[in-house]
Amino acid sequence: MRVLLKISPQSQITLRKDLRATLGPCSHVEVEAVKGRLILRPALGMTLDEAREAYGKHGITEEVLREALRIVKRRQEVPSG
Repeated sequence: MRVLLKISPQSQITLRKDLRATLGPCSHVEVEAVKGRLILRPALGMTLDEAREAYGKHGITEEVLREALRIVKRRQEVPSG
């Protein structure tokens, strides 16, 4: 599906409801730039290797990444509402 989204003066975009629904229930997305394209995916499904690749270069230790992924997984398991 291809759609046109407006970029606000604050460099923000709003995802349409149908696009948002394709991501499923998530509160954060990971964005990856690949060959001039932006790829969005729910941050909840990130593996340790993917987290290390994405955030290790910013000085975030593996211990911190493991803990962050543990917290995210725990939040996934708790029913909202």
